[in-house]
Amino acid sequence: MVLKAGEKVMFEIRRHWFVVVSESTAVALLALIPFIALGASSAIHLSPELFYVILSLCAGWLLILWSIFFIIWTNYYLDVWIVTDQRIIDIEQITLFNRVVSEFRLDRVQDVTIKVNGLIATLLDFGDIHVQTAGEMEKFLIKGVPKPYVVKDKIIKEHDRAIRLAQGRNHEGI
Repeated sequence: MVLKAGEKVMFEIRRHWFVVVSESTAVALLALIPFIALGASSAIHLSPELFYVILSLCAGWLLILWSIFFIIWTNYYLDVWIVTDQRIIDIEQITLFNRVVSEFRLDRVQDVTIKVNGLIATLLDFGDIHVQTAGEMEKFLIKGVPKPYVVKDKIIKEHDRAIRLAQGRNHEGI
């Protein structure tokens, strides 16, 4: 990502840690299956050949689960909003090799909405932030943002500053 001349990064927004933990829990539970299978196969005294087949299948299963966890972590880590003093850059990792990068100017922001769903999100203080702009793509969304009310206030503060700067440039040009 290349910043424009004179542009400064104000802050980055990533998803809350609970998002990656909740997505990874199923993978962790599925990782127990090979150990249960190996324990059961050693308890019933299988032939060494069959034991090695089961061991190979378990290793393959764990490799697949590790790959799934890697994809979950990559999507978590690479999904980011970068708020600069001029614009918001939305980098969304769709799949491992599919990324969408959108940007919109801060002075085009029309509305910032927060949605906090459920008890866990309320207790751990995370939620979704929707930003509506005056452009073609009317709404931008980032899910699972930590401290959404603080982030909303920061975005509005940067939006107000961008509006003041734009108005100052317009008055200078008159």
